[in-house]
Amino acid sequence: MKIILTILLLLGIVINGFGQNLNMVIEVNETLVTTEISGAYLNFENTDGTKSRNLVGYHPGELILQTKDWEKINSDLTKKTTLTFDYNTFKGNGHQIGNYGIEMQKHHFDKRYLILRVYDFKERKFKKRYGCLTDEKFIAELNFPQGGILIRCR
Repeated sequence: MKIILTILLLLGIVINGFGQNLNMVIEVNETLVTTEISGAYLNFENTDGTKSRNLVGYHPGELILQTKDWEKINSDLTKKTTLTFDYNTFKGNGHQIGNYGIEMQKHHFDKRYLILRVYDFKERKFKKRYGCLTDEKFIAELNFPQGGILIRCR
């Protein structure tokens, strides 16, 4: 009986296709993100122009991916991968939502860990620091072993 239960458990794991998670920490405006993220997706664009997106999960230190995500990431047909998410904050009496989309390269998913830092230009100090580097409403950097850092404007 124990053998049958063990086999059924293993089959259930294989059928559900648990994937390997990515070691990733996300910071927005120098604040570690713990529960403020919603609507996190990996968006894939293929060489033939087709697009798809998969819902992913996030817990501090982990981007939770399924097996199908890893298959698309490692596929030769995938031309572009973008992580998108909404960041919810409460300032004063208002609820604010920031929408971010960060393009990720295939080699980023091979790193031991990633630190994603997003600086929203709604906050003046970040616009002064990094505003000269882009015309977007925010800038993001991915830190990893032997990776680079953003250079400040001033």
